Amino acid sequence: MTDLETALALLAVEDKWLQPFAVQDPFSDLTLEGYLSQRPDHRYGALAILRVDGRPAPQRILATPKIHYPFDRAGTFRFPPVAGISIYEKLDGTNVLACRYRDADGGLHTTYKLRLFAVLRNSKWGPFLDMWKEILVRYPAISSLPEVNGCAVSFELYGSRNAHLIIYETPLDCAVLFGLREDGTALRPLDLDVGDVPTARLYGELDRTHDPVSEYNRIREAMERDIEKLEDEKLRGEEGTVWYVTTARSELVLFKCKPESVEAVHWAGGINKEAVLATCWNLLETEDVLSFETLVRLLLEEYTQEEIDRFRGHIDDCIAEVNGELSFRKRVLEEYAKVGVTLTEDKGAVMRALSSSFKKNEMKKVYSLVIRYGARV
Repeated sequence: MTDLETALALLAVEDKWLQPFAVQDPFSDLTLEGYLSQRPDHRYGALAILRVDGRPAPQRILATPKIHYPFDRAGTFRFPPVAGISIYEKLDGTNVLACRYRDADGGLHTTYKLRLFAVLRNSKWGPFLDMWKEILVRYPAISSLPEVNGCAVSFELYGSRNAHLIIYETPLDCAVLFGLREDGTALRPLDLDVGDVPTARLYGELDRTHDPVSEYNRIREAMERDIEKLEDEKLRGEEGTVWYVTTARSELVLFKCKPESVEAVHWAGGINKEAVLATCWNLLETEDVLSFETLVRLLLEEYTQEEIDRFRGHIDDCIAEVNGELSFRKRVLEEYAKVGVTLTEDKGAVMRALSSSFKKNEMKKVYSLVIRYGARV
């Protein structure tokens, strides 16, 4: 069999969804070769590893799956028969999966991967690998969690230093989201042995006596009331919740629930701006250049080509907005680095120095960016 045929057999997807990779694992220094799946289902981000350090070691590694809404494109809810629901906070950051792979001799190695990249790495727009290494020092038990629980473990790396749409008070932290067995079934945080590693906050529990649709709408509206819109189009509050639905057949199904400000129910009216912006920021975890060509493959996971074509101008505006924000952030941090004094050492001197390079009406945003990202320079 060819490499592609082996990958297709391991992942059971069409070849159009597969992206080849050959990368060095920064945690073992071994070279991994194979294919990554971009199919937006339980194989989202999954790996077909074919060779480890040049030697055959074919294996499938399932990754953090695509989590969908519990309603269809017409807005009709499609909850399965419910035995119980555990509702956890949905955090807005970078997904990191802790998983294990085998080398050609059968030895097991623990590594960490981004959602759409084979390993964890730094990018032009974020030192994701460096930040995760900080987390591993803070919570050394993380490295043993896949072995202890017998499954991969999905985390969110979040905080003001890794800002997306939601701004958090904490500079940097992580939370366990769920476990993922080799067959693709998920485990709730409360089903895992995580030691002192934090988990996503348990929002609440429902049983079969609750109407899931009315509870979904109630919680969605409650989260919306608590959203605070900031001046730089960021938000403070909760990105949403993840619903771990135990069905009448004792299967676990995951759904997401987001407040209107984070991502509106937009099927009838077209593509929602906040959804496109969030996709732009997510793409920058694995791509150095944000363009329509790089963005469209992710948008196709949620929208049809016809919808994307119809809202092309809107999408281009979102791309320009994010690129503009990145350019402004880069300029602010470059000017801040030139000052030679940190904000904590002399806030007044720093802001006076920066005021010579920026307009008066930009200074509030300049200060916000220095506070948020200044630790990186």
